[in-house]
Amino acid sequence: MPPAVIHAARPRPSTVPTWAAWCLVGLLVALLVVNTLLVPSLDGHPHVPEVITAAVYLAVSIALHEASHVAALRTFGRSIDKIGFRMNHWVFPAFSVRMNQSLLLSRQEQVCVHAAGLLVNLVVNAVTLVCNRWSWQSPALDFAASAVFVAAAWNVVPFLNSDGYRVLLSLTGTNATRELRANPFWLISLKIVGVLFVIAVVTHTVFTFTRSALA
Repeated sequence: MPPAVIHAARPRPSTVPTWAAWCLVGLLVALLVVNTLLVPSLDGHPHVPEVITAAVYLAVSIALHEASHVAALRTFGRSIDKIGFRMNHWVFPAFSVRMNQSLLLSRQEQVCVHAAGLLVNLVVNAVTLVCNRWSWQSPALDFAASAVFVAAAWNVVPFLNSDGYRVLLSLTGTNATRELRANPFWLISLKIVGVLFVIAVVTHTVFTFTRSALA
């Protein structure tokens, strides 16, 4: 095996204390609460300018999210495998950064890497909502920020291979396996909830489109 590969795979002492990892998770929860308080109530259906603004803002948010994962991983001396697109459970589309080398980090460092994208999204979104409320007052931007908040909030929910799921695994030091029965009971429960959620969403979507087509 090449010396460079051996050196890259060598375990390193954690540069992040456990208390700092937990503080980061606490900050994530606090930012969720702040965003919840800042998100305005929206009335009526969105218009074309609002949809376009939301699409652009969402694209920028996704770019910032993935760039934050990359930056965090490189901060700890590791590199990504590739940036791509995947379908979670063959249903939910998602951009992703493959970070196999994150497995070589300590669990505290893994928390930082997996939480980085959400933290940046929620900070930027909170600043956007505050500036829009006190200065810009753009309904389109309100709608866009609300859409990004919903996406970020879903990404915190710890199932469907979300960032929240990976943060939870890192915090608990749990290595998830493909064989369902080999996982801890709480993780099996999360996986079952995730599958049930997928079934519910697909069923609801099919029912909605069928009803619209027959109306």
